[in-house]
Amino acid sequence: MSARQNAAAFLVAALGALALGGVAEAATCGGEAPADAAEIHGPVLAVLDGQRLCVALGADPASWATVRIADAVTRVSTAPPSRGALMAASFGQDVTCRIVGREAGAVVAECRTDRGSVGALAGDAATVEAGRAWR
Repeated sequence: MSARQNAAAFLVAALGALALGGVAEAATCGGEAPADAAEIHGPVLAVLDGQRLCVALGADPASWATVRIADAVTRVSTAPPSRGALMAASFGQDVTCRIVGREAGAVVAECRTDRGSVGALAGDAATVEAGRAWR
């Protein structure tokens, strides 16, 4: 199987876990990044608020790690991005997150998609506008 096919199969399995396990369970991000990890990689399958998302480190929501976006700032206002803006910037995207710190229950990281920094994207005026459509 190619890397793209593996990624697609992983995403289908994870979304199936969402359907079977319920959104509330998935949103809890039951896992943690490995203690010695400097970086984690995976798809974003849940967004908790305007600063925290779940990076799937496996198909089971119990292996999804909570990540607080270190650079979750907005260019539109001084407030952090909305959940919708972070959804528009990251949901369903593969991210690579460079861990810059740790706090209770989450790593603090700078995450990037193939479109750029998730924090910067979430603060972009066009992404903020697109985020208004997300619930």
